[in-house]
Amino acid sequence: MKKTIISIAAVILAATSAFAQVNVGAGYSGTSMNPSKGDNSWYDGFNLSVGYCLPLGNGFEFNPAIEYNFLTRYEESSVGTGSASVKAENYFYENYLNIPLMVNYGYQITPDARVFVFAGPTASFGLYASYKSKVEASLGSSSATKDSDPVELWGDDSDYKRCDIKIGGGVGIDLFSHWRIQVGYDYGLVNRTKVDDMTLHSNNIKAGLTYIF
Repeated sequence: MKKTIISIAAVILAATSAFAQVNVGAGYSGTSMNPSKGDNSWYDGFNLSVGYCLPLGNGFEFNPAIEYNFLTRYEESSVGTGSASVKAENYFYENYLNIPLMVNYGYQITPDARVFVFAGPTASFGLYASYKSKVEASLGSSSATKDSDPVELWGDDSDYKRCDIKIGGGVGIDLFSHWRIQVGYDYGLVNRTKVDDMTLHSNNIKAGLTYIF
């Protein structure tokens, strides 16, 4: 019985793979980190992906992929009085490996154009996150600058969790059987902070261009 199940699964996989199309994509990523206390923080970045287009029939398609996502944020603050001033700049960097498992449903509006909607979950794994600071102090005509070494955000003692499970969807269009343009939104289900009496969730938007081989 076990051998029969394995054989059937192998046949289905082989048949599905015969119709699958590899795709590569790139685009913009924007993320808002939303704490239950305090202000939201916005990150800008980009994403690069490799995936499959697996037709399921009746207009449906399964789109598993592996995606690299880079995000960055800049903060600035300053204080001063008279001829003295201090300016601090903080740079945040986050790197993720995402695995989106999307299903789309489309309609062929012309022989060269198919519009679709998509939805599904995404598993997100933090690879590396850090921040570094730059402080500039001036007094009259004298000034000094100090740059800090990068500090890891996801260390053992950090209150910031590195992984997330997201649910989302979006819309897109396929052109000339090879080009795909899509825009999507994901909501992070995992509370990303370990701080008591506080929650931290992410809202993500993505827009990108994909080439289907």
